[in-house]
Amino acid sequence: MSTTIRFHKYGGPDVLQVEDDRVGEPGPGQVRLRQEAVGVNFIDTAFRQGIFPAPLPSVAGVEGAGVVDAIGPGVKNLRVGDRVAYFLAPGSYAAERLIDASALLKTPDDLSSEEVVTVLTKGLTAWAGLNGFHQLKRGEIVLVQGASSSVGTLIARWAKALGAIVIGTAGSEAKREAIATGVDHALLSGDADLAEQIHCLAPQGVDVVYEFVGKATFAATAAVVRDGGKIVTIGAASGQPAVDQAGLAARGVRVVGGPMAQYAQPSIEKATVAVFDAYRQGVFGDIDVTRYPLAQAAQAHHDIAERRKSGTIVLIP
Repeated sequence: MSTTIRFHKYGGPDVLQVEDDRVGEPGPGQVRLRQEAVGVNFIDTAFRQGIFPAPLPSVAGVEGAGVVDAIGPGVKNLRVGDRVAYFLAPGSYAAERLIDASALLKTPDDLSSEEVVTVLTKGLTAWAGLNGFHQLKRGEIVLVQGASSSVGTLIARWAKALGAIVIGTAGSEAKREAIATGVDHALLSGDADLAEQIHCLAPQGVDVVYEFVGKATFAATAAVVRDGGKIVTIGAASGQPAVDQAGLAARGVRVVGGPMAQYAQPSIEKATVAVFDAYRQGVFGDIDVTRYPLAQAAQAHHDIAERRKSGTIVLIP
């Protein structure tokens, strides 16, 4: 039997139910995967709440890594025992699962499954932020609203490594101190004079803002982005913001967002190599990882909702 986390209705973290499933044999084009680590991503909460509708009942999660346990008819590029991972393939909160072989990436021998899910989806999102939604140039001034979030941390550190001047914000003094080593300037997102502080650092405005917070910070974001600059919306931890599209357009400011896969998927080999290389080289620093047993997935979602955790969350089957 396989421990599986399923929701039968949309709602808060408590809709996540622990169930025991019997996972059968893989069908054509599928493999059975024995999972060693499951990544928790912000998008998981959106599926759970019905913001992104999913068929009900549904197994939560989109990212995992483990070992191929059985192979279905027609699968030519994988063998039993291969270590693999995937991103954006719904149904990951499970100890074992069936999955299309086409969704799987072979993982490097020098990285554990936990390390892979720590950086794969979040790293690909960061890669898309720096190479797709916006093509970062050395010397640009970057603002990361929510630089203590899992993806925000990676974008901030990677942008700095690529030669950008990075301003990062965080929601508490402890989180501000935590991001300080990865940015050039660390600020508190809740300060009433946040926009004024940023203008002191970037009098002409910032070139690009990576927005992870949403409603609570967007007014400052709009105020400090330069005319002709760009706002990349990747998350909205405090809720969806009110956006003056006409006002921003009149200043030549572009607001972009959407699934990272539109940029990462066409360049997936290049992107994954870049992510894993950045991880190996220490670009991402010491990633703050919180581990929960798979059966405690609901608690993990509670902690996300209460913003009690920063960094990366991993479920261990």
